[in-house]
Amino acid sequence: MTIKVEKLITGTAQTWTKVSWAKTIRLILIGGGGPGGGGARDTSASPAGGGSGGGGGMFLDRTYSADQFASTETYTVGAQVSGGAKAGADTNAGTDGGSGSNTTFTINGVTLTAYGGGGGAGASLTASGGGGGGAGLDGAGGNGTTSAGAAGANGGTAGGLGVVGVANTGFYGGAGGGGATANNTTGPVGGNAVRGGAGGGAGCGKGNAVYGTGGAGGISRDRTQAGGGTTGNAGTLGAPGFGYPGGGGGGGGSNATAAGDGGAGGIPGGGGGGGGTAANGGVAGNGGVGARGEIWVITYGDATPAELVNSQGLVR
Repeated sequence: MTIKVEKLITGTAQTWTKVSWAKTIRLILIGGGGPGGGGARDTSASPAGGGSGGGGGMFLDRTYSADQFASTETYTVGAQVSGGAKAGADTNAGTDGGSGSNTTFTINGVTLTAYGGGGGAGASLTASGGGGGGAGLDGAGGNGTTSAGAAGANGGTAGGLGVVGVANTGFYGGAGGGGATANNTTGPVGGNAVRGGAGGGAGCGKGNAVYGTGGAGGISRDRTQAGGGTTGNAGTLGAPGFGYPGGGGGGGGSNATAAGDGGAGGIPGGGGGGGGTAANGGVAGNGGVGARGEIWVITYGDATPAELVNSQGLVR
C-alpha cells in the first residue's frame, strides 16, 4: 500500500494533479473562520459593548474512488480575513467583521464547498452585539449585527446575541461566536465544536468608568481553550487543529486608555475574538483574524518503484 498526503494551505483556482497509481482518495475541506468585530470608543460615564466573536468554518470529510477524479482538478483554499477595525474616533462604534472565506475543490465538474463562518458585529455604543453564525453543510454562517448571525444551512449553529456562542455537535458545522454585552462584565465565550471550527469569544465592553475581561474562545475537539484578555490585554490565539479545524480566539479586554485586540482564530477554520472597548481619547481593540481554510488530499494505491521516483509526501 502506498499513501500520498498533501496539505494545501493557500491558493485560488489552483490545479491539483492525480497520481497514476491512485485507487482511493480521501478529501478533507475546511472553511475559513469568521473574524471578530472591532471595539468601540465612548464617553467614560456611558456603557458600551465590545466586539462580538466570529463563527467557525465548516468541516467536510469524504472518500471517493480515484476514478471519480479527472487527471487534474481545481481548488481554492479560503484565505484568512482581517478582523473588524477598532473605532477610529471618539463616540464611535467598532466595525463589523466580514464573512469567513469558503474553501472549494472541484471533482469532475462538481464543486464541493466548505463554507466560512460569519463575522462578529462591531462594538455598539448602546446595545448587545451579535456573534457570527457557524457555517453549515449548505451555507455560510451569517454575519452578526444588532442580532445574532444566522446559522449556516443544514448543520451550522447561530451566534449568540449578547450571550455565549451556540455550540455545534454535528458532523459538519462550525460553532457560533459570542455576542458582546453593553457593560463591563466578562465577555460571553465562543461556542464549542466537535468537528467544525469553534467560535470566537466576545470582547469586553465598558460600564460607567469600569472595564473588564474578554470572553474565552470556543473549544475545538480536545484542544486547549483560548483565554480572554484581562483588562487592557489581547485575547489569546485559538489553538490550531491538525486535519481538523482550530479553536476560537479569545476576546480582548476593555480599558480606558488602551483596550486589547481579539485573538486570531485557530488555524484552520477558527473564529476570531472580538476587540475590547475604550473610553474617548483611548485606543480600542481590533477584532481577531478569522483563520484561513485548509485542504487535505490523501491518496491510497499501489505505486511501482518507478512511480515512486521523485515523488513527495509518500508512505510505502
